[in-house]
Amino acid sequence: MSINSQTETLMIVGVDDGHDTIKSCWGWDKETGSFKYGYHKARAVEGLQQVMSVGSHSSTGGAYETEGQRFTVAGSQNLLRTLDTRIDGYPISDLNRTLVCHSLAACGLGDTPVLLITGLPVDQYYKNGAPNHALIGKKIESLAKPVTRIGKGPGLARILKQSVISEAIAAFYDVLIRPDGTFDADIESLISRRPVGVVDLGGKTLDIVVVAENVSSVYNDRSGTSNIGVLHLLDKVADRIKSEYDLNSNPPLPFVEQACRTKKYELFGEIVDVSHIIEEACKDYLTLVKNYFVTKAGDGSDLGAVLFVGGGTALILSALGADAFASIYKGKRIIVSEPEYANARGMWKYGTFVLNASERTMSTPVKAA
Repeated sequence: MSINSQTETLMIVGVDDGHDTIKSCWGWDKETGSFKYGYHKARAVEGLQQVMSVGSHSSTGGAYETEGQRFTVAGSQNLLRTLDTRIDGYPISDLNRTLVCHSLAACGLGDTPVLLITGLPVDQYYKNGAPNHALIGKKIESLAKPVTRIGKGPGLARILKQSVISEAIAAFYDVLIRPDGTFDADIESLISRRPVGVVDLGGKTLDIVVVAENVSSVYNDRSGTSNIGVLHLLDKVADRIKSEYDLNSNPPLPFVEQACRTKKYELFGEIVDVSHIIEEACKDYLTLVKNYFVTKAGDGSDLGAVLFVGGGTALILSALGADAFASIYKGKRIIVSEPEYANARGMWKYGTFVLNASERTMSTPVKAA
């Protein structure tokens, strides 16, 4: 009897598993000219909850068990008091693993063999100027642990291989690499001459990263992470709505986020204009971002450009417009379409076009008579 091997093609999925939202990208549809995306809020409660969804939202929630812990993903239940993801160790937690597996299933990738690409913020991905292999390994180990669904629902993806990259590098890959794998000539020329800054307005964190020439590394002394992500902004908006309208408690964050995008809030069943609250809070928040940018990147005069990405960038765009980012950096600014998906797209491009063929496939032994 001989033992041969067969190669299994893996679905490459980039997952930006943030504290506010799990964004996924698993391909490019040539016919429609669009990426395949998943967008699921990182909202879950501990234990099993009675939840019900109808219509097109029937797959947005679900109950799961992993490592002896049970979680119920909130789905569209906006009033549930969900677990705070802004905890130490979130990237390697049971909660994170549950939310990632739920998002893959909700994307329709049940029972699909997957090469999963995830990321870490710059202050976690690097340690003393080199990749933090200990934490990277722990994240891969965590996401490889089994998760089981409790009750009915879509099947779970089979995570057979993984890779973890710096979220800032993923964002840069997104602007450098086109959907067909070719390089954007302007971006390639730019990074060959000058470093490029990346401002990633995430859920919990703000990442400031300076990518070195030719994407060879990052300048660690000019990069860093601060805990002033978009959730900080939402908290401030909630505080102001509560104060102005004399409420007993802060409004739920999902409703506050909607208010930031529409500048209107439904209060006691009536729509009120909160544009003044949203605009002032966003301007105050951008001041915090600018102050941190200056502490890390200086005035940025030696940078070729600054790339703005993340869910916070998308929110500021909807509230104030693209010109608002000039308050942070007055030079060349790159704000990509759908900036909330930049990291996930970059992770997918990394897995598809940067990893070699052996890293993108899975060989399994097969006994032959």
